[in-house]
Amino acid sequence: MEKYKNRILWLLFGLSFVWLSLTTLKIDNTNYIKISKGNNTCNCYSSSSLYNIVINFNNQVPGDLATFGNQSQADCFAWQEFISLNWPTDGSTNFGQPGDYDPVAWETYMPKEVLFQAGGVKPPAWGTLVSPAFASKFKTQRLIFNTKKTKLLTFSAKFADTDTINSMSPSQAAPFNAPNWLGAQNKTNVWYEIMLNQDYYNFVVTNGYYNAINQHNSVKNGIPINFPKGVYNGSVGAIELKAAWMEVTDLQSPKWNRYKLSKAVVMDALTGQLRNTTVALVGLHILHKTTNQPTWVWATFEHIDNVPNTTSETPPPYGYNFYNPNCTPQQVSLKNGTNVSVTCTANTSPPYYLTDANPVPIQITRVNSIDTEDAAPINSKMQNSIKGFYPNSVFQYYQLVDVIWSQIVQPDPTTPIQAPRALNPSSMQSGKTIVANSTMESYVQNTNTCTSCHVYSTIAPYPKDSINNNIFGDFSFAISGATYPTLNLKRKK
Repeated sequence: MEKYKNRILWLLFGLSFVWLSLTTLKIDNTNYIKISKGNNTCNCYSSSSLYNIVINFNNQVPGDLATFGNQSQADCFAWQEFISLNWPTDGSTNFGQPGDYDPVAWETYMPKEVLFQAGGVKPPAWGTLVSPAFASKFKTQRLIFNTKKTKLLTFSAKFADTDTINSMSPSQAAPFNAPNWLGAQNKTNVWYEIMLNQDYYNFVVTNGYYNAINQHNSVKNGIPINFPKGVYNGSVGAIELKAAWMEVTDLQSPKWNRYKLSKAVVMDALTGQLRNTTVALVGLHILHKTTNQPTWVWATFEHIDNVPNTTSETPPPYGYNFYNPNCTPQQVSLKNGTNVSVTCTANTSPPYYLTDANPVPIQITRVNSIDTEDAAPINSKMQNSIKGFYPNSVFQYYQLVDVIWSQIVQPDPTTPIQAPRALNPSSMQSGKTIVANSTMESYVQNTNTCTSCHVYSTIAPYPKDSINNNIFGDFSFAISGATYPTLNLKRKK
């Protein structure tokens, strides 16, 4: 009996050793990553253990933090969002496998153009990525869309300007009413998309806010547009994402093993023709409304190869996407026969529209260096953690630029208010005074931050009630994309 007892004890000891080996993985001299029941976790860097946040590698998007106490917590919350939103949807747990074109979680959200369609019609069911109404904007030639694996990208970012093709505006965030597309060093254009999560979708559909008339009726009844808030360990709340994609021209290059890739259909501005292409994710804004942050959490990420963070850093192995240390001015011939010069002066918007000539590289630098106190060390910790769990993951090559959050809860308005929304500026916190993504605020990096722009969001315009066109849209520019039945409008005249 004693012999069997000893064997059992040794067996238990061996199993305990194996369990400990599997649940603790050393990735450097000071940091350990814990693995629990197949779900990888790590402690996000914090300047104090009192503010430590556990990062879970899974598809569960957090609804909120228990509390937002300092910048490091906000940064860690952003990294948790980034991981869960980029989680694979094919059932695997291989986070960021190179060459995987399947959509990640946020790519299954609804495109803004599908939610807000012409005529104020009710949008299709959740999960529809390409609707007939959206695809009808691309009628220059026949293409077969794989609605689950092909995205329709435009060059429209936040605002339209006067240069449009089939309602697609080759514009970026700013400057207004001027060319502001972004050309990569591989001489391709950067493409954009805005995606909205299911809580955003449900809110719009339930209230009929896909129709501008319903937005205005709500306002006239004293009901403000307040999107749903995420809850700690509960519902996610409204999320709006904006992504920047760089076109891939040399797919066989090992460079692309560092990027999240997707298949897309794009419209060439110069010819008006559509084409299938491969795109690489270079920028991602995550806007998230939560209970503790009703003024939203504003997180922005970029690929580490976009632009240098400092003048002394070592260039990436395949060069920068939007910066050339040996830049020379370029002469571009427009289709009207004139020539223009694209200078090497950094962060200068181009002198022509894409309807007049093909894109050329634009010289971009980072105006506001990444916060060295919180964002930089948190990036290093998270990148190392990703590499430790998933050695080939493309997401180890992305970095948090910054997060804007409010250290004092500023409640939703209880009645409709005019834009711009007044915020307590001393409450709004971020690692740097101005937060800008080099791929989406390329030409305004030293003037505006995210919230200073989004306080001007409004509900959708409606000519029969223009007095309310300037009502605040709860920081979301997407809500203003709603339209109204034009035939109905004509009958009432």
